[in-house]
Amino acid sequence: MKITLRYTSQLATAAGTSEEIHEVPDGFGLLELLGNLSMEHGPEFSKFVVNDEGKPVTTLVVAVNGTQIDLGKEVSLEASSEVILITPMSGG
Repeated sequence: MKITLRYTSQLATAAGTSEEIHEVPDGFGLLELLGNLSMEHGPEFSKFVVNDEGKPVTTLVVAVNGTQIDLGKEVSLEASSEVILITPMSGG
């Protein structure tokens, strides 16, 4: 199934894009997706997404289909899901 990924700020810079489409198996888990994306996009991307233990960093905000997700719980993705990864912004 295909899902749309959108990245904000530092993640878009690290990934080299603000949006991409990924093909994943039916019922693919969000936490597994975060781990795979971190490996795919490398350490500059990963530092905003998962820690050394492979768990989501506390500053990461994720929305699936417009709803913020509790990263302490596993979420299975559905076909055509839109996943937005949001990192904290700084400045004034």
